[in-house]
Amino acid sequence: MNQQEIKEQLELKYLAFVQRVSEMTEEEYLYHPSGKWSAAQHLHHLVLCVQPLVYVYMQPIKTIEEKFGRVERINKTYEELKAIYLQQLAAGGKAPEQFVPPAGEMPSKEALKQQLTALIGKLNDALVQMNTNDFESLQIPHPLLGLITLKEMAYNAIYHVEHHQNALVGSEK
Repeated sequence: MNQQEIKEQLELKYLAFVQRVSEMTEEEYLYHPSGKWSAAQHLHHLVLCVQPLVYVYMQPIKTIEEKFGRVERINKTYEELKAIYLQQLAAGGKAPEQFVPPAGEMPSKEALKQQLTALIGKLNDALVQMNTNDFESLQIPHPLLGLITLKEMAYNAIYHVEHHQNALVGSEK
């Protein structure tokens, strides 16, 4: 996928997630099955995960390069990255604490939906303005995948929301 195609997939997948959450009754949205997250927690988790991506993608290229470096390899495909991510989850990989929604009262559904939508817009603006070489060679850390390129991180963001969309279906009463 090129940057425009990634942007379109991010818009499509996150919009589908937000629409699904919008369709839920308040009871469905807050329903918390044993050992699973509620839809509210899934939504909040996505906000917590996308925020640092926006921050990093908006940094000067030099800052990212100095902090994390560049790779000199071909980027993994979307499917390859997804397979590695699923292997990490199957091996017991979990979200680090800073990406787990805190217990207690959650921000409103509307506020979280608006925040997530705005964050995806900012992420997309940053990634389409980036030079393709920088997008495919600058690396940043992912908690389960280690150092991956900005392009691979964008691929992961696409699959990540799909993963949580699928989990929403299973978390309903």
